[in-house]
Amino acid sequence: MYSANKGAFLCECDMSSLRSDVCELKGDVRVIPSNITIIALLHPSVSESRRSWRMKPHARKNDGHALASVTEVLVSVTPSSPHVPECKAESAAPAVVFSVGAYAGNMFHDFTDVLIPLFITASRFRSDVHLLVSDAPPWWLDKYRPLLRGLSHHAVIDMDRQSAEVLCYPHVVVGLSFHKEMSIDTAKTVGGHYSMADFARLARRSYGLERDTAIRLLHGSDNIKSPRRPRLLIISRKTTRAFTNMGAVAQAAAMLGYEVIVGEAEQHSDLPAFARLVNSCDVLVGVHGAGLTNLVFLPPGAVVVQVVPLGGLEAMARDDFGEPAGDMGLGYVQYGISVGESTLAELYPRDRRVLRDLALRSEYLVSQNVTLDVARFSGALSRALELLHH
Repeated sequence: MYSANKGAFLCECDMSSLRSDVCELKGDVRVIPSNITIIALLHPSVSESRRSWRMKPHARKNDGHALASVTEVLVSVTPSSPHVPECKAESAAPAVVFSVGAYAGNMFHDFTDVLIPLFITASRFRSDVHLLVSDAPPWWLDKYRPLLRGLSHHAVIDMDRQSAEVLCYPHVVVGLSFHKEMSIDTAKTVGGHYSMADFARLARRSYGLERDTAIRLLHGSDNIKSPRRPRLLIISRKTTRAFTNMGAVAQAAAMLGYEVIVGEAEQHSDLPAFARLVNSCDVLVGVHGAGLTNLVFLPPGAVVVQVVPLGGLEAMARDDFGEPAGDMGLGYVQYGISVGESTLAELYPRDRRVLRDLALRSEYLVSQNVTLDVARFSGALSRALELLHH
């Protein structure tokens, strides 16, 4: 932690997090987007020498691959002088400087590394904040523009495509605060006022989603004969970790009383349309992966059923989607597949112990699909129905 407070000037940097570095500068702060430089000016009466440092404003600081595509920010604290670049545009609002990073387009990383940390960092400014972003493909900004508008009523400033003008602010935050995967620790927010449920509410509002309550089933009711059946969305994948018997799974779900929909969440798909589909459903089913990030669009009280493939992923699966589901007011069912339900059993038919030790090797990442034991999986679907009764 670095801290300097000289009259009207304040500089506080927290580098202690394993996931992100954050610096706050208050006073006369000037941002030069063309070379991603931030200059904080000291008053002439302050006797302090110039100091500078570099940082990458992305919430995955120990991931070399993610940071390889993150533009470095030069932060300089310097005495005021005639040689300092003059302001071309001044604002009374604060600013947050951040980078999208190398995993742009992977929905899980878009949310856990960028959008949720941005919500944590910017919410205290109550939408009166400038968002200064780098390393953001134009399609990424278009995809998440409704959510970015929910965080700020100012236009997003794309520093990669900004002119050479100098932007001046009274308060600049460099970097994004990170709490935990896909969620928020309310106790760590400014004033303890923001939660993951608040973020989910913002996501639904930003994309114009109307449902804010999942179906509530009556005890003893026959779901099959009911005029209003719970809607179940199965996230489909075309390549790895795909369901090989989707038809049988859908049929079993229908026999339990669900109205079944199958949908695929592609990287460049129409997010508003898919968000509306998710919000119309009461149960979301998917294999562990980025597609389950769409749980942020479910109405409170809905249920997430996560299918966990082989590879020792149970704890990771719960951290990535199980705990966030609970933080958003959703029910959660975790279904760990057996060896016989993995297509890896066909690759290693003679030694099934190998299958239990794959962890995060490439065989899990690119070679494993799932053939669900329909009778066994029906138990997980029945548990989801029970949660809709509560």
